[in-house]
Amino acid sequence: MTLALLKIQPTLGNSAGRSLIFCIFFMFASPMRSAADESSATELDWKNNWSSPSSRGLGGSQTAHAINEDAVFANPAALARVRNPRSRKTLGDIEAPKMSLGGNSNLLSALKGKGLQPSSWIKSFASLTAQDRNYMEIQALPWLVLGERRGPTYFLGLPMRSTLTAYPSTNDGTSRRISTQTTAMAAMNATLSSRSGSLSLGVTLRPNMRWNTQNELNLIDIVSSKTLLSDLKKSAHKTTSTAIDLGLSITAGDYWLPTFGLSILNLPTGCVDNFMNPSTGKTQSICGAKRTGSVQEDIPGSRIDPTEVRAGLSIIPRFRLGQYRINMKISGDVYPLPIKSGNKNFGFADVNINQLTHAGLELFTGNALSSRNPSIRAGMNETRSSLGVYLPFPHFSFEASVYEAALFTNGKAGKERRYLIGLSSDW
Repeated sequence: MTLALLKIQPTLGNSAGRSLIFCIFFMFASPMRSAADESSATELDWKNNWSSPSSRGLGGSQTAHAINEDAVFANPAALARVRNPRSRKTLGDIEAPKMSLGGNSNLLSALKGKGLQPSSWIKSFASLTAQDRNYMEIQALPWLVLGERRGPTYFLGLPMRSTLTAYPSTNDGTSRRISTQTTAMAAMNATLSSRSGSLSLGVTLRPNMRWNTQNELNLIDIVSSKTLLSDLKKSAHKTTSTAIDLGLSITAGDYWLPTFGLSILNLPTGCVDNFMNPSTGKTQSICGAKRTGSVQEDIPGSRIDPTEVRAGLSIIPRFRLGQYRINMKISGDVYPLPIKSGNKNFGFADVNINQLTHAGLELFTGNALSSRNPSIRAGMNETRSSLGVYLPFPHFSFEASVYEAALFTNGKAGKERRYLIGLSSDW
């Protein structure tokens, strides 16, 4: 159950699907070394939560302009934009399945020649090149949106996310430390909008369950994917939480459609002490959506989901190139804002401003407020670059991104190149 997502098999045929994945991954790929390559110390990810190809390609700057399901993890008010408020259909849209797969360059080596059955990847992922850090993430977010004409918008999604990390061996390559985290949740949102649609207020409720594992395994004991999955399942720590998110979106009605977004994710239900701040390598107190169950002091993901306050601006200038109308979406975000009240922190303290800044640029044709337009994307995520593409087809879409993830070792900044592809069907 811990890694149930890993048993999901894409519907593409082995040959065609494998070719598509590796063509897109290597389309962006280029050799790159990071701090993770130069040290066997444990690296900590900075804000490695939900990360769709769209969000990653735009540097994570979607607080003001999310017009798809990414708004669940950016700004609840923006979920009003996934439905046409003038439509006479009560059921606005359904996207299922909606999946994404990603990882670092070492994952490409682990998957090569293994086909598209995730259960066959795990042994190779865990045992291949014990001197390197292997990283994998799998996500799914089927959703539907409904509402009466000019009435409130209601959104229901079932986000699921698994991450696996195999850390470099600390004993001459004879063992692996495997860390996993799987979160399954329901996202229930209601959004109210003004008659013109320029002002939206949204609230999201996200009850969720999470399984965390941290295992030190001898390579000779990793005899099969099935055995490894069984070992990870037995050692899983299960926790639960209910997150509440609030959001505001204001759009000016002029030609360029500038938009301001403000959101608060994981409204505080409690605080914990001695929580590791990745960017400083020091512990601090922090408040957020507190978790209950098999909580472990040495596994931050089992203790609390920190409160995240986000603010963003976006603008969409448009111009013509021959007979084509081109939209240029420019966005900028600041989060997680370090807010302190007394001795309580709502966000990480003493964070470099670079870790808070996000910016994105997207070029696309067609309706400026539609999420289904062919586009190319670029972004800066905490001064680290990203690129992405989106290709819609009738009832089907494909997207991919390459980005540099922030990693910290004892408070020292590093980065790791990662790749993410997504497939979706809409009805």
